[in-house]
Amino acid sequence: MHPILDAAADAGMTLSPAQRTAAGHLEGLLEPLRRGDTAGGVYLWGPVGRGKTWLLDRFHAAAGGPRFHFHEFYRALHAEVWARTGRKDAMARAVDALLGDARTLCFDELHLHDSGDTMLLTRALRTLRARGVTVVATSNYPPHGLLPSPLYHHLAEPLIELIEGSLTVVEVAGTTDFRTLVTDGDRAVPGWRSGRVVPAGTLEAPDPGDAVDVPLPGGRTVPALRAEGDTVWFDFLGLCAAPVSALDLLFLAERYQRFVLLDLVPFARCRPETQARFVSLVDVLYDRDQALVLTLPGSSASRRPGHLLAALLTVPAGRPAPPDLGRAVSRLRQVPGPPSESSMFSISETGLVDRLSGG
Repeated sequence: MHPILDAAADAGMTLSPAQRTAAGHLEGLLEPLRRGDTAGGVYLWGPVGRGKTWLLDRFHAAAGGPRFHFHEFYRALHAEVWARTGRKDAMARAVDALLGDARTLCFDELHLHDSGDTMLLTRALRTLRARGVTVVATSNYPPHGLLPSPLYHHLAEPLIELIEGSLTVVEVAGTTDFRTLVTDGDRAVPGWRSGRVVPAGTLEAPDPGDAVDVPLPGGRTVPALRAEGDTVWFDFLGLCAAPVSALDLLFLAERYQRFVLLDLVPFARCRPETQARFVSLVDVLYDRDQALVLTLPGSSASRRPGHLLAALLTVPAGRPAPPDLGRAVSRLRQVPGPPSESSMFSISETGLVDRLSGG
């Protein structure tokens, strides 16, 4: 059985040596699963843009079972455990609720920067291992790099031992960030790549009277410039400097299909928590394949604005950068610049940025 290699061939893709090695490990799980045997699992890690998510998704298509982004997995797991607070079997019952009778679990972008998340995931992985569930995960971190803060890293050691003892750890490396090779021009595409990065002042802004407080969990709100249909508009600081979590951003992404974020503030002038929220927003929208329209400071933005974005998102030397910033920059490189020969834009019902006549 070679469904991953076959999918690459059908798409006209030539896998890198590291991708072919990873594909072999993943395909090696399928035959034991087909026989009903325990198949262990695989932990894919490596730099951004090396094809780990593509490999995970091809395995998931062949093996079935639940597939989560880490933010979604943690939110669902926390909710199920919380609902059973006080029960000795709370984690076991939470896993039952999430997996049912599935024998595989896939989750993408495993990253740990919180000690509570780490301890909860450790308990979950112990339960999954005891049940013989096949786990496939991707990460930008090797197991020993999880929860990198030296103040808390020791709390991740039991999880690291579980990963290294129960999953085959495979590095997916290489010199090429494959996201930088994606080119769509002005061709209409769906999802994440239907967004745009455009110069400030060229996007038709909402009227002040359109401002609205958008609901968040727990009776809280966050101010939006406009919320209409499945599109929501925010000022960059209005969203990213507000006290919202990654799970709040996921909640918003489930309500709105398209996000418009005006007036990106260079990271050199942002607080670390503001930077981290923007990185989380990119993660959430990219994984859900939803569009982001972003306006940049200055009078112009290139047709392929990756270099300009990278400069704006650079944190000055001597200051800590938000975790996973490199992944966000890589993903933003897939978002095209302004449509050709346009000077003023609006958001259409399809979420694309269209030229305004007479602009």
